[in-house]
Amino acid sequence: MEKTFGSFIFEKRTQKHISLRGLADMIDVSPVYVSSIEKGKRAAPTYPVLMKIANSLLLSDDEKVLMLDLAAKSKNTLTLAEDLLTYINDNEFVHRALRTAKKCNATDEDWQDFIDRLTGK
Repeated sequence: MEKTFGSFIFEKRTQKHISLRGLADMIDVSPVYVSSIEKGKRAAPTYPVLMKIANSLLLSDDEKVLMLDLAAKSKNTLTLAEDLLTYINDNEFVHRALRTAKKCNATDEDWQDFIDRLTGK
């Protein structure tokens, strides 16, 4: 079964032995709201609430990235996580890099080489 935003939150919450009400209190929302998210009846909340969730669940950086990607998918209106949209919108060089990559039909290998150069691998 494909992991959803709601199932991810439920999994991480229960792994940390945090009750539904406990998480709701930590992020200043109602338990019904958290339950609706976990059951897939509501899309992911706003970015500030997502960050409260990440902090409350003590998510690693990789888990936070996954959470943001799943949150974006749950909204069906965004194709990118909000942190990436903000980063792209705030950086003209990123616009230029993406347009150049598109124009040149950058391959997965091209992108992996780029990532490797950035990370020093």
